[in-house]
Amino acid sequence: MHAVIENSDSGFFQYWDRLVANDPVQNPIYMQQRADSLKIKDSAAQFTDRSFLVMAAEEPVFGCSLTLHLDEQGRKCIGYFGREASSHINQSSIQAPTNNFRPEAVRLLQAHIGQLIEEIQPYSIEYLDPVCCGVMSPITQVLLNHGGRPVPQRSQLIDISIPERELYRNMSKSCRGMVEWGRRHLDIEIVHGDCFDVSTNEHSVSSNLEKVFTDNDKFIYESFVKRGNGFLVQGRYRNELVASSLFVHNKKTCHQVFAENKSGSLDRPVLHALIWEAMLHSKRASCSQFDFAGTAIWASSKNTLRPEDFNASSFGGERHVQLRITLKHAAD
Repeated sequence: MHAVIENSDSGFFQYWDRLVANDPVQNPIYMQQRADSLKIKDSAAQFTDRSFLVMAAEEPVFGCSLTLHLDEQGRKCIGYFGREASSHINQSSIQAPTNNFRPEAVRLLQAHIGQLIEEIQPYSIEYLDPVCCGVMSPITQVLLNHGGRPVPQRSQLIDISIPERELYRNMSKSCRGMVEWGRRHLDIEIVHGDCFDVSTNEHSVSSNLEKVFTDNDKFIYESFVKRGNGFLVQGRYRNELVASSLFVHNKKTCHQVFAENKSGSLDRPVLHALIWEAMLHSKRASCSQFDFAGTAIWASSKNTLRPEDFNASSFGGERHVQLRITLKHAAD
């Protein structure tokens, strides 16, 4: 017997925890499905959480992080607290050895998404398909059928559970050289806890990248850091801040939010040493995966981070491609 339960239903959070514990894609931004951890402060947009689970008897099979809000023109939009909606799977529910999802669960998932579109009549939908286990989400098919436009989003995933020496050896020779230069010449600091502020002091994100973040982003990232699930790495050269990078984690996967070379700083790549220190810090925090998933943030900060400054693949690991689906005038 398959059924849908929403986040307002009793037992939702218990089942949600069970689902995410078995989700192969441990994106921290979507793992913290708790009303008290995702309260949005002083937001002009009022979000209604419509997250849901698809159940098979007492076992969660699919989950979807999804909210509804009104944009500045008063139009209904589907996403997830200012970013894309996304889906999750219970890996133990995938039918081996074909990596197929359960047909009944797929039909119910697609039907519920269709019902939400019909009920809400949204102007737009933003959705991130994690392409878990190499399989496109059934939600993507529904959005494509409605005219959604897919854009590949590349990330690099590194196994940091291996010994530090092996992790170092997996980096390219040029990457190791830039890490060693940075460790010799930069003063690198890891900022966490109450020392971090998203905008107002020396332990803040840069003014350029602050413009990229919405008020919701700022509040959420600051909440992650202050409760011990995130940190900022800063590098200084001769007492001048030259680079910074922000990370969040759920003690399983560390997820890069942004990385930036300061405008007018050293005329050479300096991020490598900061990211190496972030990998080691994440490893000490019990994370087993390190995800370079900040490409979209970097792309919106072209004035501060040149493509030649950084190549995530030089750190080793495996390339993973997700799909970002945008659907405008979804109700038409």
